[in-house]
Amino acid sequence: MNPNEELELIKEAIREILADLQEMMQEGEILSDELQDSVANLLDRAAARIVELQKELSQEPVEALTPQVPQLDQGPFPSSNVNSFKYNPKTGQLFVKFHGAESAESGPTYSYKGVPKNTYDIFAQGRVAPKTSGQNQYHRWIKGVTPSLGASLNALIKNGGFSYQRVS
Repeated sequence: MNPNEELELIKEAIREILADLQEMMQEGEILSDELQDSVANLLDRAAARIVELQKELSQEPVEALTPQVPQLDQGPFPSSNVNSFKYNPKTGQLFVKFHGAESAESGPTYSYKGVPKNTYDIFAQGRVAPKTSGQNQYHRWIKGVTPSLGASLNALIKNGGFSYQRVS
């Protein structure tokens, strides 16, 4: 039996059980504790199996879940955090490659979904100033001074509630 058929059979069985219970209660029958426990256990197992089947049905091949990473562009100015990025205005998808510990190119790439064009424009221009000053092997940043891709990314994209996924 395929997962869709099993799912429909379970749902139909649950509907029948609930209809029978409702009919019994409307007729004034008192349900024993043993029957109530049995029904609750059965419904718990059925609900767990429904969740398993829904997960099984919603799974796609890993390749389909992993966005194709486009060639990313270097930012218009140095960043201590962001190596490169690319935005698709048609889909609102933003790809950001971070600097890595070993080298600037060794960091992970993330995909952020649903980023509005105006939010991307502010990020790409680094308009949000850092809250601290500091320096790492890639760049120095100064509190309150723009441009800052890292501060803009944190304030607008990471804290913006956009769904994201590590893609490499």
